Amino acid sequence: MRKPLLAIFCCSLLTGCSQDHIVDRINILQSMGVDMDGETVKMSASYPKYIKGAGEQSPITAESNVMYGVFTALTAKSTQPVEIGQLRTLVISESFAQRAIPDLADIINREIIKSSNTTIVITKQTASSIIAKSSKEQPYYLSELIEQNIFHGNTPRTNYHSFVNQYYGEGQDVYLPVINEAEGLLHMDGVAVFKGDELKLWLDSDEGLYLKLLKDKKLNGEYDFKTGPKAMYSFVILRGKSRIDSSHRNKTRISLQLSIQIREIPEKLSLEKEADLNAVRKQIEEQLNSAVKSLLIRLQKNKTDPVGLGEQYRRSHRSFSEDEFYGKIYPRMDFEVKTNIIILHSGVGR
Repeated sequence: MRKPLLAIFCCSLLTGCSQDHIVDRINILQSMGVDMDGETVKMSASYPKYIKGAGEQSPITAESNVMYGVFTALTAKSTQPVEIGQLRTLVISESFAQRAIPDLADIINREIIKSSNTTIVITKQTASSIIAKSSKEQPYYLSELIEQNIFHGNTPRTNYHSFVNQYYGEGQDVYLPVINEAEGLLHMDGVAVFKGDELKLWLDSDEGLYLKLLKDKKLNGEYDFKTGPKAMYSFVILRGKSRIDSSHRNKTRISLQLSIQIREIPEKLSLEKEADLNAVRKQIEEQLNSAVKSLLIRLQKNKTDPVGLGEQYRRSHRSFSEDEFYGKIYPRMDFEVKTNIIILHSGVGR
């Protein structure tokens, strides 16, 4: 199965770095989706149509289980030459991810896909349904939806480079943002975590934010939690930084410093009162300390390491062995999380 899959992808993706063409005389694929149906690879794609300056999208689909089949089918269905050099988004289905992650990693590692900033996302539904839904929107809707959630929302940053580093590198596991459709709308829906070639774990949106706080250099997002039926806390993370100390054999210390804007707090509290302000800060710090630690324990129990704690440990231990770390050290590791909250702005009137 591996060689046919590799060949199918190669023939589809190699078209991205050929000769120059005029933009309105070619079909520049902006999004692609890949599904598996038995032994058949099903590929969906969308490209913008430039008609008198007006933007719209057209979907195109093809399937094959033989070499060059997908590319031949895509070309046969297109009124213009097909190019892929500016691909922005690759959507893979759960069924494809469970069978063909090694092939995808091999293709990207060979630099067959030239658009290094392209984001890979996974869906629990079919990739074709995601592409079809996005094709009904304005051009680049799908990539802009994902980018908005990466730069301003709770989705961890990923691209082809990070995927390859995670897959082939020591001391870390692959994770991919999840996109699904609900009530007629596409939305980011957490993170999928792999162990080697196996799709191991689904994280919800809040857990995706915790992973983002541990991994990304640019820390931002939005967070809500309740401490009672009518006690809601809601805030925006404006910026921040994290530090992971894995120099100790049996303990990892995580420090988070986050600057936030408050949107909502329980009615009985007022940010104009210093005591209440300190109480709000303490409540948020304790909530994040507990939530981030719970995520780390869940990842540990499932023998996955998307945070890259193995990589962190390797930096301070020259005799690092991946087998020894994940076999003996990681399962016994204790986590200590300390969050420092700085309240910069308030969006509430109390």
